[in-house]
Amino acid sequence: MELQIENGIKSIASVWKKQGFEMSFYHDGIYRIKNVEDCFQLLEDHMVQISAMKATRFVEPFIEIVDYWEKTLSYISESVEKGLIVQRQWLYLENIFQGDDIRKQLPDEAKRFATITEEFQTISSKMFQAKTAVKATHIRAPPFLLNRFNRMDERLELIQRALEIYLETKRQLFPRFYFISNDDMLEILGNAKRPDLVQTHLKKLFDNLYKLELKRVGKTLNRWQGSGMYSDDGEFVEFQQVLYIDGPSERWLKQVEEYMFTIMKEMLKLTRRSLKKLIGNREKWIFLWPGQMILTTAQIQWTTDCTRSLIHCNMVDQKKPLRKLKRKQIKVLSKLSEMSRKELTKIMRLKVNTLITLEIHGRDVIERMYKANCKDTGNFEWFSQLRFYWHRESELCIIRQTNTEHWYGYEYTGNSGRLVITPLTDRCYITLTTALHLHRGGSPKGPAGTGKTETVKDLGKALGMWVIVTNCSEGLDYKSIGKNFSGLAQSGSWGCFDEFNRINIEVLSVVAQQIMSIMAALSAKSIEFMFEGQMIKLKHTVGLFITMNPGYAGRTELPDNLKSMFRPISMMVPDNIIIAENLLFSDGFTNTRSLARKVFTLYELAKQQLSKQYHYDFGLRSMVALLRYAGRKRRQLPNTNEEEIVYLAMKDMNVARLTANDLPLFNGIISDIFPGVNLPVIDYSEFNIAIYEEFKDANLQPMSIAVKKVIELYETKNSRHSVMIIGDTGTAKSVTWRILQGAYCRMNAQRFQGWEAVSVHPVNPKALNLAELYGEYNLATGEWLDGVLSCIMRIICADEDPMQKWLLFDGPVDAVWIENMNSVMDDNKLLTLVNSERITMPAQVSLLFEVGDLAVASPATVSRCGMVYNDYNDWGWKPYVNSWLQRQKIKEFADFLKIHFEFMITKLLEHKRTRCKEPVKTNELNCVMSLCKLLDGFATKQNGINPQNLELLEEMTKLWFMFCLVWSICASVDEDGRLRLDGFIREIESCFPIKDTIYDYFVDPHMRTFLPWDSKLSEGWRYDEE
Repeated sequence: MELQIENGIKSIASVWKKQGFEMSFYHDGIYRIKNVEDCFQLLEDHMVQISAMKATRFVEPFIEIVDYWEKTLSYISESVEKGLIVQRQWLYLENIFQGDDIRKQLPDEAKRFATITEEFQTISSKMFQAKTAVKATHIRAPPFLLNRFNRMDERLELIQRALEIYLETKRQLFPRFYFISNDDMLEILGNAKRPDLVQTHLKKLFDNLYKLELKRVGKTLNRWQGSGMYSDDGEFVEFQQVLYIDGPSERWLKQVEEYMFTIMKEMLKLTRRSLKKLIGNREKWIFLWPGQMILTTAQIQWTTDCTRSLIHCNMVDQKKPLRKLKRKQIKVLSKLSEMSRKELTKIMRLKVNTLITLEIHGRDVIERMYKANCKDTGNFEWFSQLRFYWHRESELCIIRQTNTEHWYGYEYTGNSGRLVITPLTDRCYITLTTALHLHRGGSPKGPAGTGKTETVKDLGKALGMWVIVTNCSEGLDYKSIGKNFSGLAQSGSWGCFDEFNRINIEVLSVVAQQIMSIMAALSAKSIEFMFEGQMIKLKHTVGLFITMNPGYAGRTELPDNLKSMFRPISMMVPDNIIIAENLLFSDGFTNTRSLARKVFTLYELAKQQLSKQYHYDFGLRSMVALLRYAGRKRRQLPNTNEEEIVYLAMKDMNVARLTANDLPLFNGIISDIFPGVNLPVIDYSEFNIAIYEEFKDANLQPMSIAVKKVIELYETKNSRHSVMIIGDTGTAKSVTWRILQGAYCRMNAQRFQGWEAVSVHPVNPKALNLAELYGEYNLATGEWLDGVLSCIMRIICADEDPMQKWLLFDGPVDAVWIENMNSVMDDNKLLTLVNSERITMPAQVSLLFEVGDLAVASPATVSRCGMVYNDYNDWGWKPYVNSWLQRQKIKEFADFLKIHFEFMITKLLEHKRTRCKEPVKTNELNCVMSLCKLLDGFATKQNGINPQNLELLEEMTKLWFMFCLVWSICASVDEDGRLRLDGFIREIESCFPIKDTIYDYFVDPHMRTFLPWDSKLSEGWRYDEE
């Protein structure tokens, strides 16, 4: 036993004589610890060995040396661990203190950091020179190094805290900073003198203030001034007076916010006055003013007209005034519909379409009041509407619904469109406005695609509020949610937390306390309150809303104390017919009621009659995409019959995702709904030529189905910004998008208008875990580790070049990773990360998924994507073989092979599929590809593939083809299957010898025949059965 201990200690000593850990040069004489895994593993093992030695009574003679090694190893372990912590903190802070602005703002911390850097440089270079772990940690006698690291850690902690306090004070001065990440904020603070560089972040700080109109002024052109603001759609609004940009970022951004509110208030006054003058010429009025003000003014005017008519009704005790008002409203609508059919600029079209949506709702409400016999402003039918009034004294807009009232928020929203308002939307509005009135949150619940988030956003737009949508994921912790809440409370904006029940239950209980403190402060009408240990200001316009999909995978039930703070509203079945009718009307269709019913019927019948596939979705999102597409085609084909356009839209938006069996059924349903309607032909001539040329250049077969799939993908990509190509392996999924990409680039090179070049950014989402994909906080150091996807998205979304960028996800889709993309795939087009960063996806960026099936995707995902389904039955193995034969250098060899392929393959594959069993399932096309690869390998001159001698070539081609066939397609079956295939092949082909099976022969090129494998063995060889 003593010998064992002695040997054990010797081996430990010999290992640590050499053992080191990996360090690499960083910069300026600083080295960083890179890899300590091996070292830590050894430490762990040896510590266990030493504690085992000390547990025996035989250790006495060696107690000193055993104690020495125990202390040494534990000291190495502690020192290296502490060193890693210091290094992490230092790297994070070094990144920040590189900026001049931060060094100026925090001079003491910058000095302290410089001192620590010098110290770190000295220690790290000594550790690097020491080479072994023992020497590196024993630069001087212990515990010198550990104490130094501990002191550095404490000082770095203080610097980190000072930095956080500094950022927090900046955030309190301009609360919108709470909605962006620390890195973005430091960049904004660092570029206070360069507003042109801060521009890119404005869209993260405002709802739709996309950029400012900036110019340099002063003798040396060193000062900047802003004269107005642009929205995302290009609308420009000039400020009342010029804004001189000076001082720290938070100060001038606060001014931008104030200027925005001021000009919006002024614009609303002017737009109201202008409407009174131009009441007969709405077109000019719409042209003159910003879209947001036009909508609000139209709402105020509608409320005034209705109130007047109702008071009139009350006086004469008749419904006539309402009928008169309805006629007036229909007149306004027909004027707007006429306008929408004209050639309009992009901004005018957005204004007109949105105004139509609201005026239709106005007409419907008047109609409902007329039917319900309303003759008084106190009637509930009127009382429950969202009513816009002009407050004379303050010259501001006030919105009332039931017994609640809200002041208009004046956040600039540009022309971002509005929802069709249906009875369900109205009910949701009432619940949400009452919830706000009672200092509660609102919680719409229901399945995917019923408009929960959109309704909250739309109410926010109606009230002029900024709604900040956060896509909740299980990675969210209470700190990042608390930061968000703190920002909402201080800026008075609304927060909509999408899929709230995906947050972990233990985080939810803390979140409940945070929400409770905000609600309590609102109820107490406080202007300041204590939140997370800090006194913060409170704006009373703040609103908190959560939306949930109950009962999907990865969703939790909310705790009761949370439920009680949110007023629930169930949104199960949206009013699809009303939505369809409104969307068609706003795109200039006339026969809207009948067309809307037909679209609705098609989708209802498709749900009932077609087979159940994981990738089918005939819900609201799919229907809205179809109607938007119809609107676009209506403008492209102005002289075509309306029924034909809707027919075309139904075909183009649905056929791509149908399986081969469902297609005839779907066509039958369409032709029943539109009897006798012909499909208008769309001219893809130039595009078609580009596709054919791409196929030829890639040496592929331009089959009609292949071209059709490329066009289907093109049309689907035009109507949805996220598209999935679905199909088994070998159904040309990659080929479809590659050819489309090539066609785009080809059209762009030939200078066709509207065709941009395409770059593709592929990611395999299942090769990474969630943290590697989306980024995560390191809980030990609090530093943010960026994810692959967030990094790619940030780069391609910041690039304003019009070139199209496709983010390609090539890998299985499952509820684990895809759910975090929900807010990117719907109309929000926004990726929200755990560190409060919000990446907005511009029009030139789109998502493309290449997946086998959607068996484990949630309905929330399926409803958000356009689908193109590739069915293997449409392709088969022939296109691959034809392309392969075209590549063969010896034409005669290819001709002989073609005959064999056509004679054998189809029959053989069918026989194998129906009669044989495979222990491991193989893919049909893959087997054929293996056959071709084997033939490539064996087709050499030495093997008799020589074009000089045609007779020999024909004979050898047949032999090699049969041999390769046996070891590709026939190779994957079990023992019984081999006997069956042997019998089947011998029936149709007699080139094999009679004895044994076809698996027992190889080709001998000299003898030009099949020889048995055992002829390769020496004469005396025998199989040893033992």
